[in-house]
Amino acid sequence: MPTVPGRPRLAPGGEHGEPWTERLKNGTYRARVRLRDRDGKAREVTARATTKSGALRELQRRIDARQQVVTSQQGVTANMTVADLGAYWLQHRSRPGRQRSRAAVKPQTLAGYASVLRLLIEPHIGGVRLSELSVGLLENVLGDIEDCGISTDQMRTVLQQCLDLAVRHEALASNPMRLVDKPARNDHEVQALTIDQVHDLRVLVDPVVRKQPGKRGPNRDLADLIDLGLGTGCRIGELLALTWDRFDLESSTPTARIDGTIVEPRAGYVDSLHRQDSTKTGGVRTLVLPDAVVARLQERRSQVTSIEPTDPVLASSKGTLLWPNNLRTRLRAAVAGTDLEGTTPHTLRRTVGTLVAHERGLDAARDQLGHSDGSVTWKSYVASRDQAPDLRDLLDQFFD
Repeated sequence: MPTVPGRPRLAPGGEHGEPWTERLKNGTYRARVRLRDRDGKAREVTARATTKSGALRELQRRIDARQQVVTSQQGVTANMTVADLGAYWLQHRSRPGRQRSRAAVKPQTLAGYASVLRLLIEPHIGGVRLSELSVGLLENVLGDIEDCGISTDQMRTVLQQCLDLAVRHEALASNPMRLVDKPARNDHEVQALTIDQVHDLRVLVDPVVRKQPGKRGPNRDLADLIDLGLGTGCRIGELLALTWDRFDLESSTPTARIDGTIVEPRAGYVDSLHRQDSTKTGGVRTLVLPDAVVARLQERRSQVTSIEPTDPVLASSKGTLLWPNNLRTRLRAAVAGTDLEGTTPHTLRRTVGTLVAHERGLDAARDQLGHSDGSVTWKSYVASRDQAPDLRDLLDQFFD
């Protein structure tokens, strides 16, 4: 007699067969199913309810709960959806020792990843299983999003890392994102202010100039932020994180130690506005301050009756940290309707990078801005100039 092939064995990790129900003597219903766990052993899962459909719903709930536990223990599988992979990857990145970098991932970074997963990845391909992913599908989805004018840079980065994890867990043979075409884009011109524009900006944010008749004049917080930004090239978060003990204003070479930044609240990840004791990149740098900035800081310090070394330099009337978005709003209002409209605190950083790079070299600009890679400085923080430097003393050697 021909051999009748048996039923295929359930895959370990939570695969189960068809559930069945039976009515008990007391009139309730019991739903049952055979499920194979991560250890390879098949077990029976049961659930009871007063109705057949209720027993099946309760059984499914127990199966789902069991599979979530199995997934967290077993890792990524080919049957996992992209949404489930994203949730697993996010948890994976948040656990110390699970990422390749030695430093723990910052909460605000995790919040950014979660936003990309929730707003872009899950609505567009969240229900697709890993085994169903292809280069063509990814290219079409990303292209449709870009056609709507939405940048996919962060989405691509998160997908790349998620699918790399799937490859390491052998759920995928290769990462299809590595073959997806990069979006076509024109290299944008770095926008930096000229010396004359900087002078105009300092006038626009001056409290004396901004004061309106019959109204209380603005404080110097915005003006001092602008001066500090122009004198250091720091990020706005780094400027607002500066405390008095980070300055040496009495030395013949006055300096500021940049070793922290401001972190704003992110739901589920960051509870409140606070100072983080490391910069965005984790580096620490000491900057030499211009005389005008030193004079402005000394004047600001003299106007405060009681100062603790750890008090923020740019603080509210109650001595608390200032919110970056509030200062950005005030700057937009100050430059509205002028030739400088569109100037942001980050424009100051590019302005400093441009001046230092052209006058003192790219290495000096990289060190001033705190970049580890000079190519980042050149690509994103140095505006081009039509006027080449005066090299006559060098070129004259050809004619001696």
